[in-house]
Amino acid sequence: MADLTQHIKPESETVQAIYRYHESKRETKPRTYLGASQIGHACSRALWYSFRHCGGAEFNGRMLRLFETGDLAEPRFVAELRAIGCEVYDVDPETGKQFEVKSIGGHFSGHMDGCARGLPEAPEAWHVLEFKTHNAKSFADLKNKGVRDSKPMHFAQMLVYMALTGMRRALYLAVNKDTDELYSERVRFEERKHGADWLLNRAAEVINAKQPPARISDNRDHPACRWCEHKPLCHGTDDCTGPAVPCSTGCRTCVHATPQLDTDHGRWSCDKHRISLTVEGQAAGCKDHLFIPGLVTFAEVVDAGYSPDGDWTEYRNADGTTWRNSRQGSDYSSAELAKLPGPMVGAGVVDDLKGILGAEVDRVELAFEGDATNDR
Repeated sequence: MADLTQHIKPESETVQAIYRYHESKRETKPRTYLGASQIGHACSRALWYSFRHCGGAEFNGRMLRLFETGDLAEPRFVAELRAIGCEVYDVDPETGKQFEVKSIGGHFSGHMDGCARGLPEAPEAWHVLEFKTHNAKSFADLKNKGVRDSKPMHFAQMLVYMALTGMRRALYLAVNKDTDELYSERVRFEERKHGADWLLNRAAEVINAKQPPARISDNRDHPACRWCEHKPLCHGTDDCTGPAVPCSTGCRTCVHATPQLDTDHGRWSCDKHRISLTVEGQAAGCKDHLFIPGLVTFAEVVDAGYSPDGDWTEYRNADGTTWRNSRQGSDYSSAELAKLPGPMVGAGVVDDLKGILGAEVDRVELAFEGDATNDR
């Protein structure tokens, strides 16, 4: 096939600068809670990975700008509803900020676009407001199927907001970004049969799960898995040079961390150090980090224990080789597992080098690459 790259016009420096601007203001901290906007996702395992800050896709400037386009449409929707005579609240009068709903100790939360009454179809009822933007294809599907079948995650989001506010109606207001055509749909509150009760129970199960829930499919090419940001962690990678555990080593992926339900602030605690964990502390993790066993998909757990030198979890590879995840120098720290290629974990040559050099894996890797600049 002919190489057409020479005929593709590159992005201008101006466009690149704009994208870099959006990347520069990107929020680097992950969401601290399981979001109402997520709970309708088909895969509970993906929800758990997100809640546990396992890592995932990082969006580029173009995508970040696209997300902002959706945010910019919201004030226009609010102004239009007010212009046709609706009473609209787009922020909480008590806080001056977007309406926030919480549940399950503050670990499940969401932010409503607003609430309104005085709609022409139902003048007396208060409605949760949900504003969305769509491209032409998505918008056509929405008009054809309705929000429940076309956008089940949006539908679930509204059910949760209704459940946690006491409102029993929602207004879904959408725009086709290509034509500016509008679509609205009033949604009724539902409790059972995959309604609000089921969604809240699902959120509680994800939050309280100590191990990753079952995969939606063991087929890595399943439609729900093919483009999932967590696919390398969930199914493993075909690339033998990829990390053994392609995952964050923050507190939420550690066996010692537990979400607590005693407040509405989404508190986390560390069973190892007997402390409450700050948001910053969760991101940083510590040297006592041990991966939750379900995150290690290429080996099976055979034992675990405690010692004065640190806790440990022992695994067995498919070839019978055993190795431990612990802070002890002869074992594999979580930081090493997040860098070392899977086939090298437990390999004799790596164990020997670790023993001889007294170094962590990143130094061993750099030595193979001819780079001796890392002093760790």
